[in-house]
Amino acid sequence: MSTVRTRNESAWLLSPDGSALAPRLRESMRTFADEDEVDLVVVGCGAGGATFLQRVARTGMSVVGMDAGPFWNPETDWVSDEAGSHDLYWTEPRELGGDDPVPLGSNNSGRGVGGSMVHYAGYTPRFHPSDFRTQSDDGVGADWPIAYADLKPFYEQIEGELPVSGEHWPWGDPHSYPYSPHPVSGNGEVFQRGAEAAGISTRVGPVAITSGRFGNRPHCIYRGFCLQGCKVNAKASPLITHIPDALAHGAEVRPDSMVTRVEIDQRTGRATGVHYVRGGVQRFQRARTVVLAGYSIETPRLLLNSTSHRFPDGLGNDFDQVGRYLMVQGAPQTAGRFSDEVRMWKGPPPEVSTEQFYETDPTKPYKRGFSVQTVSPLPITWAEHVAAQGHWGATLRDYMSDYVHWACLGALCEFLPRPQNRVTLAEQKDRHGMPIARFDYTQGENDGALVRAATAVMEHILTAAGAEEVITIDRYAHLVGGARMAATEHDGVVDADCRSFAVPNLLIVDGSVLPTQGSANPALTIMANAARAAARFIHTPDGTER
Repeated sequence: MSTVRTRNESAWLLSPDGSALAPRLRESMRTFADEDEVDLVVVGCGAGGATFLQRVARTGMSVVGMDAGPFWNPETDWVSDEAGSHDLYWTEPRELGGDDPVPLGSNNSGRGVGGSMVHYAGYTPRFHPSDFRTQSDDGVGADWPIAYADLKPFYEQIEGELPVSGEHWPWGDPHSYPYSPHPVSGNGEVFQRGAEAAGISTRVGPVAITSGRFGNRPHCIYRGFCLQGCKVNAKASPLITHIPDALAHGAEVRPDSMVTRVEIDQRTGRATGVHYVRGGVQRFQRARTVVLAGYSIETPRLLLNSTSHRFPDGLGNDFDQVGRYLMVQGAPQTAGRFSDEVRMWKGPPPEVSTEQFYETDPTKPYKRGFSVQTVSPLPITWAEHVAAQGHWGATLRDYMSDYVHWACLGALCEFLPRPQNRVTLAEQKDRHGMPIARFDYTQGENDGALVRAATAVMEHILTAAGAEEVITIDRYAHLVGGARMAATEHDGVVDADCRSFAVPNLLIVDGSVLPTQGSANPALTIMANAARAAARFIHTPDGTER
């Protein structure tokens, strides 16, 4: 098996102190003209797009990665401040609807090279084997056209490249991680103590945060600002884990480039490139293959906006599947107040977790399950928690003054895919003249039952640990779906290799292709699936039958 460095040298392509990309990578980056017909253009340089870009660049193909946001420099662009990190989030206008509208922003979308992994918590569990066959086993959700075994070798590859730190994992497909777990701080200790008293098994990790030096990347300093971007580059994001190697192998990363439409040859039905706006100028990049990785809102929006005589209702939307089955996870957070100081912000936000409740329990009135992990809201977010309880004025100030005494847990509940939960185009247009996305979302009965069950478990754990008071806030996290993979074009947008059913040289490799959500954070699965899709593409780039 190849070593991590022979497969991906990104960690060794940072400056010796790990603070930035080696200067030559940015200054001497290969560039292409719009008129050049590149082998591949990738739209979006987040989890899926950057992984695919890096894999294909290593073959020597000419590749361009476009991103609507900036090419970040962590050392100069990011600050250890909650309010000062607003630019990391996608805040372009969107229209919300449905019975349970989902707020969009810091918890489920990103802006710039690296995508939402720039400001994710660093938590990287795998999906379980059962996640790939929920319809067959549990009668809910959908079966994937691939199995867990198809992704397993790519899970292992990405875990080595990030790399991931954690204890041996007993749930799902039991496995170990490349790096040993991080030490547990106050919030994690509270979880461990309460879970043990409640008879619940926990483990430390898994987090894509180096517990020791890795290449030129420094170890974690436990500053607690993972959700605001890691200035020291200890936390993995594609910006530092896959983009440097892609650049070193001849890829161009073109930031501040908003792609508005995919162009199709009306005679052949193949994609010919992408229209995009850069610096206020409308441009067109020619390409032999187009890969979309804009995530679960922007990818369906782009497809729906790419109309033509052949695709009057949107690209690849012959069977009204584009934009459907968009999912979030129910993500309630429960906090407990302790007499001793906890200082929950110290250390990675997700330190300790349990997947004991992940699978369907036949004794329960709901299907599928949830996971629980430590979370560590910083002061502004903590104030939102407290205000949501109805506290204001002097009482709010008292709670904020008491911040150091609180511990907080968060659940991820597997909400099921529903066809009416979808992205469509609104009448309003953005600053580029492109219709904004409308996202309609309504929970099902099973979803609500999972949230109630998860909240009860978290309250039990914190009370068992000695909490004097507990409070819960309901929230959402992690978008997936909207262009799901399926066995046939009647049920999805792409096939098992993430290739469009309708357009053979169009691929989608972001979280929008996931048919189910699981109770796990999706970043690792998105990257592993993109790595698999890249391997399949490299084998047959023209989309011919194997």
